Formats: sequence, structure tokens, C-alpha cells
Amino acid sequence: MKQLLQFKRHLLLLLLFAGTYVTASAQGIKGTVADKATGEPLIGATVTIKNSAGAKQSVSVGLDGSFVFRNVMPGKYEVEAKYVSYKDDEANANVQDGVTENVKLLLTSKSTDLNEVKIGGTADRTSDQSARMLEQRSSQVLNAVSAHAIEISPDITVANITQRVSGVTIQRSNNGEGQYAIIRGMEKRYTYTLINGFKIPSPDNKNRYIPLDIFPADIIDRLEVYKSLTPSMEGDAIAGGINLVLKQAPDDFTVSANVGVGMSQSVMDHGFTNFGANNQTLRSPRITNGAAYNATISDFTNDGQHFSNSKLPVGTIANLSVGGRTADKRFGALVSLSYQDISKDTKGVFFASDVDVNNQPVVTDIQARTYNIEQQRASAIGRFDYKFNSRNKLNFDASYINLSQNQYRFVSDTSLTLARTGAGQGRVTQDPRSQRDVQKVYDFTLHGDNRLADNFSINYTGKYSKATANENRYDLALLTSRTLQSDGSVTQAPVSLDALKGQTQTFSYNSDQDKSGYLNLVYTPKFGDTKVEFTVGGMYRNKTRNSTFDQYTLGLPLTASTQTYDGNIDHNSFVVSTLQGTASDPLNYQFTENIGAGFGQFKFNIDKLELLGGARYEHTDQSYFDALPATQAGKTGSIKYFDILPSLNLKYALSDKENLRASYYSAISRPNFYEIVPHTSGDPDADYQEIGNPNLKRATADNYDLRYEFFPKPLDQLLVGVFYKRIVNPIEYALVNLQAAGSSGYALQAANFGTANNYGFEADYTKYIRNFGFRANYSYTNSQITTAKAERFRDGSGNITSRQVEQTRPLQGQSKNVGNASFLYKDTKNGIDAQISAVYTGERINSVSDFYDNDVWQKGFVTLDVSAEKRLFKNLYVYAKATNLTNTPYELFIKLPYPQTGLPGATGQPIEYQKAGENTFIRKDSYQQYYILGLHYKF
Repeated sequence: MKQLLQFKRHLLLLLLFAGTYVTASAQGIKGTVADKATGEPLIGATVTIKNSAGAKQSVSVGLDGSFVFRNVMPGKYEVEAKYVSYKDDEANANVQDGVTENVKLLLTSKSTDLNEVKIGGTADRTSDQSARMLEQRSSQVLNAVSAHAIEISPDITVANITQRVSGVTIQRSNNGEGQYAIIRGMEKRYTYTLINGFKIPSPDNKNRYIPLDIFPADIIDRLEVYKSLTPSMEGDAIAGGINLVLKQAPDDFTVSANVGVGMSQSVMDHGFTNFGANNQTLRSPRITNGAAYNATISDFTNDGQHFSNSKLPVGTIANLSVGGRTADKRFGALVSLSYQDISKDTKGVFFASDVDVNNQPVVTDIQARTYNIEQQRASAIGRFDYKFNSRNKLNFDASYINLSQNQYRFVSDTSLTLARTGAGQGRVTQDPRSQRDVQKVYDFTLHGDNRLADNFSINYTGKYSKATANENRYDLALLTSRTLQSDGSVTQAPVSLDALKGQTQTFSYNSDQDKSGYLNLVYTPKFGDTKVEFTVGGMYRNKTRNSTFDQYTLGLPLTASTQTYDGNIDHNSFVVSTLQGTASDPLNYQFTENIGAGFGQFKFNIDKLELLGGARYEHTDQSYFDALPATQAGKTGSIKYFDILPSLNLKYALSDKENLRASYYSAISRPNFYEIVPHTSGDPDADYQEIGNPNLKRATADNYDLRYEFFPKPLDQLLVGVFYKRIVNPIEYALVNLQAAGSSGYALQAANFGTANNYGFEADYTKYIRNFGFRANYSYTNSQITTAKAERFRDGSGNITSRQVEQTRPLQGQSKNVGNASFLYKDTKNGIDAQISAVYTGERINSVSDFYDNDVWQKGFVTLDVSAEKRLFKNLYVYAKATNLTNTPYELFIKLPYPQTGLPGATGQPIEYQKAGENTFIRKDSYQQYYILGLHYKF
């Protein structure tokens, strides 16, 4: 609540500042400059006034399309407006004493007619005006972020951009970077990612959804967030979809280059740990040599355990885009290259928890965690199109995206019994780990548009995509003991290797391959004065996912039951305890999914009402085969089902600047592959191990939207809407007790939870006054789901038992309150762009417990980012960005008070982070700030 009140105060101050900015003068000339055909303001156009004596003054058009000359001497003036790719326009003004003369200048775009291909002046696809126009003219509910807004924002990845959109929050990775988008409080599984309108496979080795931090922000022309679906769109997006519109060939030859350096405050404070690269193999000995191969010590390397410290690794950010069209404008091409190398340090603490006999949370041990993460993003985009004539066009797109990550993780796990009993001895385990992850996406698309008659056209798409993920991990298990003396001093025994675990090397590989085809027929007959667009189409996708997993234990020789560790792994000796990997691990699986779909769609206008609707049919056919023993249930599986998904989008134009929208659509969410395959595994970054659920069902939902839109000026807007979702069989992770399976502890498992309701309110406001702009959005989301939980207690005989109770709670990942506020300044004459942005994300459930009231919550937080750009010369700009200025941490807690006595028999000695009577503390990660300084060349 404190963070929310703070955010509201900041928002109010910004609104007051924006609202009180006015222009005034004794006498002068003011007016607007706009595109004559579209009415769009031509921001940055140059306006010059000249009197009869030849004296001149010039200003630039502001963010609202206006200009003003103050304190102009009375007299007659010529007013001239100029803008690139537009014809000049002139007007006369007669300034009188104490009067401000109004002038409106309309510029006409230059055009060229060549053969049958007509190339006309069009709005800049990368501009804020273009994004606002898309929102206004779209047939469905959506929000858009322009390339210009992305360029001047503090964000360098697509994931972080999404948090600027109303109703969207992000889930962060261990280095504090945004990774997944959560739309309207719906967990990331309910959203899909598109590139130029088409789905791509995921390089994530567990999930369908795409980790958005794999995409550098500088490769896209526009980011679109769909909040309602049409029949022509795939139906597995209950929350909505995120569409990345990649840069495309410009009409004129264009070169854009960007180079920058970055620096992490946490790395400057703490240094950075590097580790050696794997010089042996990226695949396991079993995969390389066959299942019968017995591994030897020479098949492995200690490089991953060779650590060195780098005091200050400097990040690199670079981008180059080159594109244009041939002289006849028929052929267009664009090639875009991007590279980022970012290093960050994270410090964290985690408390493992249990539930006592009174169903109260107790903590059992504490982990101190350090993450040093280097992320390297590389991408290459090629977009090519050929216009045969005005009726036939062919496009070919090729994309390569690569995210390579080096992660050093050190965990020191201490039993809290030692810290709480006042004196005694306790065991401490330490785990220095290195991990190399490489995620890649290859995407090739051929798309054609052909108009066969004036009212009949066809479009078709062939698509091949492949995503891969390769992970190599090196874990070292270390033991020591600490003795707490009665005088408070602590003595520590030498660090030794764990004889049972020693060194563990893990090899994981995943590939997800899609072969897709799309065909749509469009018929547009006329019924009287009404033109109706009928579209029928279909798609088919063959998806094959293969996963291999091997884990080898390098234990201590039989002659050495213990070995000390002095920080140099080469001083220790190992033997291979696991000779043939883990071929029987269920994470060695093959998954095939075939999806066939067909749809019928209509679209027409009746006066001011536009309707777009129809229905979609999707058939899902899945099968899998994993490496479990033949006698174990779930080794193979086959799942088939179909869905009919109707939708209707209505838009009523209250005026030229106002819309009222209403929409309904039905959608599904298929389970992730990893969740269905019956496995048990421990993710080293997760607080709990995970188990599969072959009985998991798809979720289905009915979705309703109502939104009012007002666009008083091309850059200004007010969007206010409400939504409601009813989800059947929602999928969430819950903590389950492994005791029934003959094990101990708890694990996370995906399961279906009855029926959930999710409803909310969204408001999005943008206002520009001359050189100043203000953007703000707020969303309120409230979801409810009722599930069975266990409640532990002592019965009348004093025996510990539990009973089943029902609890109503929000959906996992849903924040009730989310807000964004940005204050912008733009001076086109001096080439200055600047903004300060604040994001508030309310508290939300991080993981669901199977015990009543023991869900783990993430604390609400506010982040503050700034960015600025200044033109040095005609086409050269310097820019700076700084993120997380408030050093906002990631914090988890349980909404039950930490007990004063803690564990049974303990003395109640205080523990850091835990305060009696307050919420039970679970986790805290600190990321600190990141700074970027660079140069940008635009030609």
C-alpha cells in the first residue's frame, strides 16, 4: 500500500505540472502543421516567418502538432512550413497589437506513379502518430507502442517494453531483467507471441510461451498487444497476444546505426565472477557416443569450475539497419543486425519454509545467494518484398535470434537450528555453480498476396521455424560446519567435498520445430451500399519437440572418503559414478503436436457501426513418448480434442474522434509439454522441485470487453475500458506434499483448478502540450478462484492431523493494481528527447501452497527509469539510459505472522529479516541500477 500511495502522489504531481503548462504572449503567430490527406500532425516540421524587411524566425512543430511565435512585432508576415518528403505550404498572417494570429498549414506528400505500382506518401510506420491511428482504426481491442517510443525509452529488450502498456506486468529473471509478460493478471501461459502476425516456437525447454528477453528492442517497428481475438487469429490466447512487427523496407534508402556501452551498479560495487568455457562438448557423452557408452573422466571438463574475477565488465550495445527500394519501387529490402552484451550481479537471500502443527509457517534454513549473469543477444533480420504490380505482391522474411547466457551462482545454505539454539554445531552446504545456456530461434516465412478480381483475393503463407535451447551446468557440492560458542563467536571447519554428490555435470538440449501453412480467401461483394468482406481460411501446423537430459555424478575415489576444497578444482580428484548418463530420466522425451484449424469471418460497416465476427475451429492431436520404464504409467500418451471458438468485435464511431467498442471471444490455453510429461526434477534456480501431471487438461475461457476511446488530437488519447473473463479449468502451479509418493518435502505441480473469474478496469491517458508530453495508465484487476487446501492442527487427543478446507484467492501472478506514468520532453529544433518513467506493480501470488493461508506472495514495487537523447550533428545523436534508479528489490513473503518462538524447542533468538508478529519473510533479491551511454546515427 505504501508503494501504491507513493506512486499516486508522483502521478498527481506530474498531472498538475502537465495541466498547468500554458502558452501566453502579448501578440504573435500560432497554428498547426498537418498532413493534408490524413490530418496527422507533422511533428518536427520547420515553420519560418518573414516580414517585409526580410527578417526571419524559425521554430519546430511540437508534439501536439502546434507552433507558436511569441512577442512578434505588429505587421504582415509570410508563414512557410517545410517537412521531409512533403511539399512546402505557405500562408499570410497580419499581426495586430495584442492579438495572436492563427494559421493552419496543410502539407501534401510527394508521390510517384510508376507503371502499375503506385507509391504514395504514407505516414511513418515508426511514429507515435501511426501507433495511435492503429489503435483508433483497428477492428479489435489493442494497444500499440511505436518504434520511436521504443527508441527513446529506457528499455533495450522487448520484455521490458511490454510493462509500459496498460494492464501488462512483467515477470523478471534472476538478473532483474523482464522476461515474461502478464496481461490483465493472467499468468504468462495464457499469452502467445507473434512475429509479424504468426506464431513462433519457444526455445524455453519447459514451456510454450516465449521468453521475451530474447528479443532486442531495436529490431521492431512496433509492438502490438492484442486484448481481443478475431476468428482469423489462433485461439490459444485467453489473456491476449503480443505481436512483434519487425522493421521493413523503407521507401527511401536508409541507414541507422547505434553503438553504446553499459555498466551495472551492482557489478561496480561487487565485481563479477567469470568461468571457463566448455572445451569438451555441448552434448552429453551418451548422446555423442550412444546409449551403451560408459563415460570416463576424460569425457568431462573442469573448465566450468575455473572461476576468475573481473572488476568491471563493460556492456556493449550495437545495431545496424540498412534498407531501401529500387528506383522503380518494386523491390524492397532491409537487413538489420543487433548485438547486446550485458553483465549484472544479483545478491539474494531465501528462507526455506515448512508448516508447523498449528498450520503456521516456520523457516528451517537460510540461503545466501549470489548471481553473476552475462547475457549476449545477437539477431539478424532480413525482409524482402517484390511488387509485381498493384495486385500481386510477394514477401520473404528470415530471422535469426540468439540469447546466450553465462551464469555463475553461489549458494550458502545454513541450518537455522544453529542460529537459534544459542550454541552448538550446524552444517553448512555450499554450491558454486556455473551454467551456460544458449537459446536460438530460426524463422523463415514466405507470404503472398494476390488480387484475382476486384472483389476477390487470396493470401497464403508458408513458414518454417525452429527454436533450440542448450544448457550445460556444473555443480560442486561442498560441506563445512560452523560452531556457535556461548560467547557468540563462530568457528568454521575446513570446506570439504560432499562424498555423495561431489561434482555434478548436467547436459540438457531441447528443440521445438514448426512447419506451418496458411491459406485465406477473401470475397468482398456489395449489398446495396454496404460492402461486406467475407474471409474463409485454414492453417495446419506440425510441431515436433525433442528433449534430452543427462546428469553425471563425478564422485570421490573409494580410497578418499573426504577431500578438502581450497578454491581450485584441479587440486581435487574424481571418478565417474554415473557411467551412462540418465537415459531413463523422463525429461528424455519426444512430443508431437498437429494442429489443424479453419475459420469463417465477416466484416462490414453500417453507417457508424463496424462489425467483425465469425467462428474458428481448432483440432489438437498430441502424442508423446518418454524414457520412463515400460511398466510405469505415463511412458506414452495420446491426447486429442477440438474446440469451436466464436468471436465478435463491434466498434461504433460516436464521432470522428470517438469510438465505443464491445467484444467477445472464446479462447483456450494448452498445457506446456513439460507439465504433461510425468517427471520429477529439480531446477537449481527454483525454490522447489517440479513434477509432471499427465492428466492436465486445457483451460477454456469466455472473454468480454467494453472500451471507450477518445482521440482529441492525433497524439493525444483517452482509453477507458472494462473486461471480464470466465476461465474453466485454469492451470496453476501448487505446492504438493510428496509424502504420499513415498518421498519427503514439497514440489510444484501444474494442475486444473475448477472455474475462475477475472474482471477489471483499464484507463490509458496521453496528453501533449507543445514540447511536453504526459502518459499514464492504470489497471485494476480482480480475480477469484476457489481451491481445496489442507489445514494442519492437533486433534482433541493431541495428535497432529489435517483437514481439507476451501480457500478463495486471486489467480497466480495477478496484481490488483498496476500503474505507469511517463513525463516526456521533446525539442525537435535542438534535437532533444527525454523521459522519466515510473511503473507500479501491486502485490501478487508468486506460488500457491497446498496449505491454507500459506501462499507465497510477491511484494508490490515501484521502479523508476530515465532516458534522454540529444542531437550532436545533423544525423548523429548521443543518448543515455538508466534503469531501476530506486534499486527496487524482488521480495517474497507469506501473509501470516512469523511466530515468536519459531521452531519447536527453539529459544526465540531473533533471525535477520524475520520479525515477530509481521509477515513471514521468504526471499529478497537486489539488482541495483544499470546505465547505458551511446551514439545513434540516422540517415
